[in-house]
Amino acid sequence: MATVAQVAKASLQRILVQASEAPLQPDEYSDFIFSMNNYMTELDAQGIQLGYTEVSDLGDDVTIPTGALRGLIANMAIEVAPDYNGVISQGLVKAARDGFNTMRLLGQTLGKSKNPATLPIGSGNEDTLFGFPGHFYPESEEEILAESTGAIGLELNTNG
Repeated sequence: MATVAQVAKASLQRILVQASEAPLQPDEYSDFIFSMNNYMTELDAQGIQLGYTEVSDLGDDVTIPTGALRGLIANMAIEVAPDYNGVISQGLVKAARDGFNTMRLLGQTLGKSKNPATLPIGSGNEDTLFGFPGHFYPESEEEILAESTGAIGLELNTNG
């Protein structure tokens, strides 16, 4: 798990602000921490839930999956570049886009899908010997044939 200091240093190096041999000064990175908390809160509000907990110090752990670190580093570099007069390269833009897509994949959960009530029964699912229910759908046959929800029903006054 990465620390805030590691993420901050990697992000600022990407925009040519932080030299690799320069020591980190905690007071210089308070704006970075504030921006990162806001950025991750925004992602959470958009439904990208990575398990991030708000941080306040450079020694705090960044609680996101390891696969999302690249996206966080690149996107934070772009996010704070104007604050530090940083340079945004095309490679950084590509890394941020790819990393964001990975963050979306890791942070979104899909709900269970349900069979529609109008799903017809098929061959084999009327067999009670093996415990299969009689139908896929819970609604009654009369409700399905009522044409109230766009289902095809019997028409009145038809010549047969």
